[in-house]
Amino acid sequence: MESQIRWHGYDPANSLIEIAPQKDEQFLSTKYILEVIADHADTTALLLLPGIQYYTGQAFDIATITDFAHSKGIVVGWDLAHAVGNIELKLHDWNVDFAAWCSYKYLNAGPGGIGGLFVHETAKDRKTLRGWWGHVESSRFNMTNSNTFH
Repeated sequence: MESQIRWHGYDPANSLIEIAPQKDEQFLSTKYILEVIADHADTTALLLLPGIQYYTGQAFDIATITDFAHSKGIVVGWDLAHAVGNIELKLHDWNVDFAAWCSYKYLNAGPGGIGGLFVHETAKDRKTLRGWWGHVESSRFNMTNSNTFH
């Protein structure tokens, strides 16, 4: 995240908000996470959280947090390295913007196993960086760099 922030010309010391448990708390309550989001919503471009906090094993309420952040106009991504294979995930139904995970942990692929990336179908309606699947399906293999989703 720090390199992404720097790439856009900002200083991570001023631009990266880390959410830590409140004093004398071990876990992050959903209520507290939503409060932090609300406090910083006007200056937040992206919310990125783990589906499961690997230090504590705490699973986050992905649907509630995503919905609340979206109500504030914030794009939401999830690091699901410790969630995939452990908890039920309904990324499309929960309107998660994107998520990424590995398969060598809880999917038992072992070292060098492939990773996964989810990008919600609504991303085609946003101004985003385009890749292979950012092209209209009927002309995707023409390699013309035209007919892209806008």
